Amino acid sequence: MKRTVFVVVLLVALAAAAPALAVEASEAPRSKPLAVGSVFPDVPLIGPVSAEAAAVLGIAPGKAQTPVNAVTAEVLVVEIFSMYCPYCQKDAPTVNALFDLIAKRGLSNRIAVVGIGAGNSDAEVDIFRKKYAVPFPLFSDATFAVHARVGEVGTPFFYVLKKQKDGSYRVVDGSLGVINSPAEFLAFITRKAGI
Repeated sequence: MKRTVFVVVLLVALAAAAPALAVEASEAPRSKPLAVGSVFPDVPLIGPVSAEAAAVLGIAPGKAQTPVNAVTAEVLVVEIFSMYCPYCQKDAPTVNALFDLIAKRGLSNRIAVVGIGAGNSDAEVDIFRKKYAVPFPLFSDATFAVHARVGEVGTPFFYVLKKQKDGSYRVVDGSLGVINSPAEFLAFITRKAGI
């Protein structure tokens, strides 16, 4: 009888611990992710835009702030990250692999990826970009102003957005935590976005 009770208690304890183990992320106490189906706010993409990044996103190069709705991609994956987040650092090579896989599958003209550094300055974002050889555009958010408008989410957090006829983006998914498999996540993105 005691053994049965012990097993039950152990299973309950493991079940209680499961959510923390299931999501590798820095959680934010005031997090309130944007709902699926809601319009993604037209937040500024802050920081200089290189010619290469501009070409990928279909926006003008050189601007210090560009509205996210100016991006022309049919599907936009927005990673909210922080250079100080250990999970973001760990996940960087996997997100890079996702970007590469999008290109290998011939989807670069339909799916774009950007990162927004919550609480990170241009210099901090640049450090993260160089340290992890991030190939997709990264933008800063030193004052957390963008972070506040997108739900004060933990990091890394991935919004999958789909372009609407009026030029805005609508949220088709939002998820907290590292990407376990670039291939599975890309399949998830295409399924959710219906492309």
